[in-house]
Amino acid sequence: MAMMTARQIDEREEKLKIPLDLSEWCEKSALLSWIQEELQTLDWANPQLVSYLRAHPGYQPRMLLCLLAFAYSTGVFESEEILRLCYADEMFRGICNGPVPSLTELGRFRRENRGLFKWLLTQLFRRALREKFVLGETLLPAGLRQFLAETANVRLDIARHVDRAGHGA
Repeated sequence: MAMMTARQIDEREEKLKIPLDLSEWCEKSALLSWIQEELQTLDWANPQLVSYLRAHPGYQPRMLLCLLAFAYSTGVFESEEILRLCYADEMFRGICNGPVPSLTELGRFRRENRGLFKWLLTQLFRRALREKFVLGETLLPAGLRQFLAETANVRLDIARHVDRAGHGA
């Protein structure tokens, strides 16, 4: 058998595609668990954050991060649909575990925390990829890590555009 060049191999191989709904690769409960684990790695004891949360007791950044990351990782991008699911879907309802945020809160939180969402979604994609292809703790190539970060950006752009289209903006 003749040796193939790397280019020929690349042309024959299927391109990696992250499904819009990561639950095609793993259970929704696993996704939610991973989100919660990643959120635990953040510095919730930061004095500025603690002070802000004391002054604004109704503000729930952890819940909003979890809710939106779960929605975006399961292919739900429109804020109105996310809010509907907070009432109709057991997993979404469990994430809220109290008052459901408003459309305005969701949009503002997404805008103000885009970098945090990009990081969180990238972490989820890494975990889902490792789970799907049984990679364990194998170091992912830089190009693949960049692809996952770009995929996270695309999801955030989709959410922004879907909401703008829905509000006639």
